[in-house]
Amino acid sequence: MANKPEDFPIFTKLDNSMARELLIKLNLYLNNFTQSTGIANIIVHEDTLLEIFDRIEKRRVYFHIFYDGCKMGELNEGALMCFWIIKLCPFTCQKISPDILNAKIALFLFNRVLSLVAAKSRKRVLMTEQNVKDLYYSFRFRDISKESLMLLAGSLIQ
Repeated sequence: MANKPEDFPIFTKLDNSMARELLIKLNLYLNNFTQSTGIANIIVHEDTLLEIFDRIEKRRVYFHIFYDGCKMGELNEGALMCFWIIKLCPFTCQKISPDILNAKIALFLFNRVLSLVAAKSRKRVLMTEQNVKDLYYSFRFRDISKESLMLLAGSLIQ
C-alpha cells in the first residue's frame, strides 16, 4: 500500500472521449431542465464543465485511495456535480442571474439523481416541498460542503 505522495501518479486531465460522454449526459439533463422550467437559451461554458468533471474524477480517486477501494457511487457523483455547479456557475442566460440559474439547475439535477438512484434501488425519495425551498435557499445563500451535500442526498432516500 502506498502512503507517500511520491508513490501516487499525478492526476491527468480526462481524455476527450470521456469528457464528451459526460457533456452529452449533462446536456440531456439540461434539455429536461429547459422543458420543465421554460428557461431557454442557456449558455454552457464547456471549459468550466470540464473543470467540474475533473474535480469529480479527482474525488472518485480520493474515495478509492482513502476508503480502501470504495467506489464513490452515482448518488455522491450527482451531489458533487450539484456542488460544483453552485460554486463555479457553468451556465448563464441573459434573462436570469447566474446564481439563480445555477442554483435552479443544481436543484433540478439533485432531484433527478435522487429519483433515479431511488428507483434503481426500489426505494423512495423523502423530499417535501419545504425541503425543496430550503435546499434552493441554501444553494443560493449558504455555505454547503461537498460532504454535507453527499450526506443529505443519501439521507433523502429511504
